[in-house]
Amino acid sequence: MAERRALLLLNPNARNGDQDVDAALQRLRDAGLTLIELDPDGPDDVPSCIRRHAYDAELLIAGGGDGTMNSVAEALMDTDLTLGVLPLGTANDLARSLGIPDDLEAAAAIIAEGRTVRIDVSEVNGRPFFNVAHVGIAAEIPRNTSQVEKRYFGPLSYLLAAIRTWRSHRSFNARVQLDGRPQRLRCTQLSVGNGRHFGGGMVIDADARLDSGQLVLSSWKLRSFWRLVLIGLAMRRGQHRYFSEVLQASASAIEIDTDVPLRLTADGEEFGHTPATFRLHPARVAVRVAQDDAGAAHVDG
Repeated sequence: MAERRALLLLNPNARNGDQDVDAALQRLRDAGLTLIELDPDGPDDVPSCIRRHAYDAELLIAGGGDGTMNSVAEALMDTDLTLGVLPLGTANDLARSLGIPDDLEAAAAIIAEGRTVRIDVSEVNGRPFFNVAHVGIAAEIPRNTSQVEKRYFGPLSYLLAAIRTWRSHRSFNARVQLDGRPQRLRCTQLSVGNGRHFGGGMVIDADARLDSGQLVLSSWKLRSFWRLVLIGLAMRRGQHRYFSEVLQASASAIEIDTDVPLRLTADGEEFGHTPATFRLHPARVAVRVAQDDAGAAHVDG
């Protein structure tokens, strides 16, 4: 069996980081993978650390949540490394979109024995992301999410944070361009999706795919907290488009400006403020998915 080498980046602060990952790592070694564990000097050093070792391996195995996956996106775009995902986070939305289970040994088996597909990567104001970017209520939720709640309640912690965020929310005016076509919107929230999932399993659009070559815009103008709850429940199935408060559209390039600068997040991380310019990099990153995933390019479940 030819030796295969993989860089290994584990986030010790991930929600499921206290899981025993030894069995999953042994599963990878048994499959003939030599693991080179990376030790970056903090989050800002992650891309540089990966680049320094990129020629030592063919795979980058990232263990963590969506924040960890986001931290490796830039380096993946700059190298020939293929991403293998060990889901150790709270939401694990990229893993969910790729059909990768939370069970670490099963995820390791996909890395070792699965197949490679290429997925799109989005960029906002020069920074890449995999899942969904937000302006409005959803952009404020990470600031109101307790780390203790994330550890003990998992995705339910986002609902608790949404309740706290609603109490102080304000609607806003937005100027949006979809492939150069201008629109003016009054919003409670604007979201731009690359992948299918966010927020622990919410679906940005029932037709969203990581290899579609299109971004999805979702605009909400909410009338009450209870409408937020109803739409949120529908969003678990990607059916929120049927509510009158929701506008859905697709484009390959999106620009958003607001009357005052508003917080921007992507993959659950702080990304600055509006204005925001989104562009898509089609089929930019290679990832490992299960052999039995239906369709060579369609990686979303």
